[in-house]
Amino acid sequence: MARILILGAGGVANVIAVKISQQPGTFSSLCIASRNPVKCSKIAARVETALPVTTARIDASDGASVADLIRKEGSSIVMNAALPEHNLPIMDACLEAGAHYIDTSAPEPVAGAYELFAYRWQLAYHERFQRAGLTGLLSIGFDPGVTNVFAAHLAGTFDQIQSIDIIDCNGGSHQLPFATNFNPVTNLQEVTQPALWWENGKWKEEPAFQTKKTFLLPGLGPSQLTRLYHEELETLVERITGLERAQFWMGLSKDYIRHVEVLSETGLLSMEPVDHEGIPIVPLEFLGKTLPDPAALGSGYTGKTHIGCLARGLVDGQRETRYMYNLCDHEKAFAETGAHAVSYTAGVPPVVAAELLLSAHTDWNKPGIWVPEDLPTAPMLSRLSNRGLPWQLIDGDKLLF
Repeated sequence: MARILILGAGGVANVIAVKISQQPGTFSSLCIASRNPVKCSKIAARVETALPVTTARIDASDGASVADLIRKEGSSIVMNAALPEHNLPIMDACLEAGAHYIDTSAPEPVAGAYELFAYRWQLAYHERFQRAGLTGLLSIGFDPGVTNVFAAHLAGTFDQIQSIDIIDCNGGSHQLPFATNFNPVTNLQEVTQPALWWENGKWKEEPAFQTKKTFLLPGLGPSQLTRLYHEELETLVERITGLERAQFWMGLSKDYIRHVEVLSETGLLSMEPVDHEGIPIVPLEFLGKTLPDPAALGSGYTGKTHIGCLARGLVDGQRETRYMYNLCDHEKAFAETGAHAVSYTAGVPPVVAAELLLSAHTDWNKPGIWVPEDLPTAPMLSRLSNRGLPWQLIDGDKLLF
């Protein structure tokens, strides 16, 4: 059995902790650590009757302190649910202390330095993890994460896959005028960056919010989605051969886009510090402090999230379209974990990945650094359905108008 260290105390960390507590035969103990001990204690109180749990206050950007905590707790797996700017120092700590590593998003090499094509920073650790006999599993949330697994699985069902469209549509409502479902700084940078997609062997780019398309999504009905760049596209186009096009589509309501555009026009999405009475203030970081806590949105959330992968390709010379997806109910997710479905879908997959890492019968424990599509898809897909994220495979032509 494994001792687990969770870094972070937001909604995703909460889901990870609850799901770990449901498997006392696999995970023997848990430590929850972040800069906010109050949040850590709240999560601990939810799971402490199921397995031994401790909490700690820590700055995840301090790799030496993280390494000390890993050694103190005897943790064999570190599950990083902290900010992506902390990915690299946490990986350094895992190497120093001898722990496996799992995260849910691509890194920011410097605080606030959101950048495209960032996996090179983590993939550069591959040989060091191999030499240490350690495994690092990158971006094992839902998107990125399960969407990569869907894409890799679908690619294997065609003689030649031709295109991939990742779809992420939150069909629910938190009943608030404006809020983000995860860290506001990361979320607002993600949706306002240029929209990139892969087509005919090169990256193409357009301004944010420019291209919209309606899909008929099972469980949600007709849904207008906006094309934007998402990090899984980077590794998918490198690892899945023959792709002519790869795109990502997200459900962004007109009201959400209007709020974001106004915030941008007023300068509140800037990461450049401004002086206020001699105090430097980063507008976007300040805005993030004023918005609702994403981890606290669950109690009022209704509706469902819908995330999937639409793939087109050739089978026996004929073009076919296939779609794999998951529907997750906000109210059911909250009843089980105290979190909304956006956190739930991101928090379940890393726990499944930890199970697979501990299994002697999968390749998910190979030393080195891996993204989801590097690894066998069947073990992940079979366990997801048993851990609260069932998926469906249907004729993809049904989505298209």
